[in-house]
Amino acid sequence: MAGGSPTRGTGDAETGDVPLVARTDLRAELAEGGTPPCPQCGDTAPPAADGACATCGTHRPALRDHVELTLGDAAAVTDRGLRRRRNEDAVELGRRLDRGLETWVAVVCDGVASARRGDEASLVAVGAAVGAALETAAAPATPPTGFPVVSSTHDTGPIPVVGETEPDPDTPGRAGTGVGGELDALATAASAAAATAAADLGHGGGDSPACTYVAAVVRGGDAVVSWVGDSRAYWLAADGSSRLLTTDDSWAEEIAAAGIMSREEAARDRRAHVLTRWLGRDAPGAPARTRRVQVGVPGLLLLCSDGLWNHLPDPDVLARLAAPALGGDVPPPVPGAEDDELAGHAVLAAATALLAAALDDGGSDNATVALVPVVPPADAGDRPSVAVDARGPDERTGPIPLDGRGVVDR
Repeated sequence: MAGGSPTRGTGDAETGDVPLVARTDLRAELAEGGTPPCPQCGDTAPPAADGACATCGTHRPALRDHVELTLGDAAAVTDRGLRRRRNEDAVELGRRLDRGLETWVAVVCDGVASARRGDEASLVAVGAAVGAALETAAAPATPPTGFPVVSSTHDTGPIPVVGETEPDPDTPGRAGTGVGGELDALATAASAAAATAAADLGHGGGDSPACTYVAAVVRGGDAVVSWVGDSRAYWLAADGSSRLLTTDDSWAEEIAAAGIMSREEAARDRRAHVLTRWLGRDAPGAPARTRRVQVGVPGLLLLCSDGLWNHLPDPDVLARLAAPALGGDVPPPVPGAEDDELAGHAVLAAATALLAAALDDGGSDNATVALVPVVPPADAGDRPSVAVDARGPDERTGPIPLDGRGVVDR
């Protein structure tokens, strides 16, 4: 399945006077797509309530079980995995081209399995986040203190832009913002919208759909990565500079960071995947953590759910698997590609290779991959391959639940 039909403003977009805006819309495609034919007998009639084919009894896959999205050079793939009953991950991509400045936004959310309707939480969160980022990019000015998150059912309070930088008049962008400050604002708007959308699904009485969140906004060689939970962002490059960009909001990470256990011991503990932060009506009232990233070499920003990194946590391994997109060579057509748009797409080939490796390793959980190519400007020769600026005064997420209480993403 491919997504991302562009919408243009009125006027001549080719002259650069009118922005070009495009995005994927997973929610709409799922609503319009129906149920795929039975893989056994080909029957197209609606399946039974339990998902079985009415003709032969074979389980009929849902459209959301496996989705591939492309938007320009970016791509994403999400899959149910080998053992889950349904896919509760979601992903969206967005792009804005305005006077030669190209801005990308990508979001991945993982529905929390221990909460009801996690699939709904992830779907509304990714859509709201991409929409808010693109709308904010079109605004005439960037609010300096972030956007409030106000929900009819849950008020999570204001989300500040921590450590706002001084304006740089020599950096392209809207007046008085600079690239760094502007990308901060887009990231803030996206995470605020995602938090509100997920919170608005909750009705109290224990019904609080929840999901994790990871997003990236990118312009040239600059990016801001933000996250809540244990979905991750990685930098992938062919020169050996690949690295993990996020820190999991999980029991295992908190315990290891506090020196109570080694990372290996904490990872083996039954409480390892308990989330210390998430999106939802009952979520802790803290903003998404963010990091600015500046790169000096071409590469990929990878966003993924734990269904991928549980099997492939090492950045160098991920970079090797993503080699089709890092080497610049257009690969052969993707097996099973549904149309010509997907055939020969280097970044989609890399995304499907990453997913396939996770499935080959056991792949029991939902797994989602989003890849956005990052190309630094021509004058970035003096930059290091990748530089990361931690945003916020404290890298810890708060009190450590030693008893393992929290939301279990399992």
